[in-house]
Amino acid sequence: MGYAGAVQAEQLHVLAAGSLTDAFNDLLRRFPAPRNDIATPEYGPSGLLREQIEAGAPADVLASADMDQARRLAADHPERSVINFTRNRLCALARKTVGLTAENMLDRLLDPAVRLATSTPGADPGGDYAWAMFARAEGLHPGAKAILEAKAQKLVGGGAKTPLLVAGKGAVEGVFLADRADVMLGYCSGSADVMRAVPDLVSVPVPSDLAGAPAYGMVLMNANPLTLRFAVFVMSEEGQAVLRARGFAPTAFVEQGAPPAELLIERAGMAPHMLSLEAVKAVKPMTQHAAIEHDDRAWTGPLLWDVLVASGAIDPAKAAEQVHLSVHVVGSDGWSAAFGLAELSPQFAGRPVRLATSEDGKPVAGTGLRLVVPDEKRGGRSVRDVVRIDIN
Repeated sequence: MGYAGAVQAEQLHVLAAGSLTDAFNDLLRRFPAPRNDIATPEYGPSGLLREQIEAGAPADVLASADMDQARRLAADHPERSVINFTRNRLCALARKTVGLTAENMLDRLLDPAVRLATSTPGADPGGDYAWAMFARAEGLHPGAKAILEAKAQKLVGGGAKTPLLVAGKGAVEGVFLADRADVMLGYCSGSADVMRAVPDLVSVPVPSDLAGAPAYGMVLMNANPLTLRFAVFVMSEEGQAVLRARGFAPTAFVEQGAPPAELLIERAGMAPHMLSLEAVKAVKPMTQHAAIEHDDRAWTGPLLWDVLVASGAIDPAKAAEQVHLSVHVVGSDGWSAAFGLAELSPQFAGRPVRLATSEDGKPVAGTGLRLVVPDEKRGGRSVRDVVRIDIN
């Protein structure tokens, strides 16, 4: 018999899909409980984690990248609850030389010259979603399913069967760094981190006629107070805001599609900071004209530098550290832009890069924040729907 809900763990044991690593580290860090009450979380392919639990591994919560693993653990166990706590999107990470777009995606994937990689079906829901995409492709292009299944290389998500391709690098990063594929199907939430680590990649969301929105399921293995409190925290406004900041689509906001606008600022080695949209607006707002892709607008909002200082993540008196820190601004769709901190600092380049909250006198759509980088020939660094800033 698998791990029973009657077993009383002294600590909260959380197992979660690898795609949830950053989000659940944030959630557990913010969860209002003594640190000694929380065991070190374990991350990996959801199917393999489920098998570990069935074999007796201690677990209070499994957060899976699909609903199936959670439902399988809850079957015949009425004391176990299953919750759909967030959603993701499927993206295709590709080398720029592939020329991949949403419009030509199926044609490019079917091209014999384009090498395709996926996660491992059965062990990892990411692979299952890819195979479901292949099945949908059959309706658009007869024969596509067999072609895609035959050419897809299962390079990640299989545990010991798919070891890291490059030591010390992430699994998906290794696929490209080892030159094993030209396109990798995976979750949009993780695309930005891979693109920061591997140059010359693009991330293209898979069109809705090819892929649905992956639904993530959380199973509560028991009704212990700490287990229930953590589940409530994940579904709270604060918990759902953390998921959204990490690129997921929350399921528990009161107004669907209109979550509380918050900005997560995280510096390596420091506690994260969460700023509300109102707090950002209050940081020395100024108006400047800037043209993005030749479209000149009046943008109002604070300087990115001032927001970083106001959050406490940056000490303006420490000029020496400004020359070696980098700033990554991330949008809700995973698109990101990178800057050297010295590029923003008034003591060095002092570029007037702004977090705009209004455009021509009207509130910025989406999350309410738009990165505006003046005097650039292209608009690639003007990130829409800014939700997170990483400093390292």
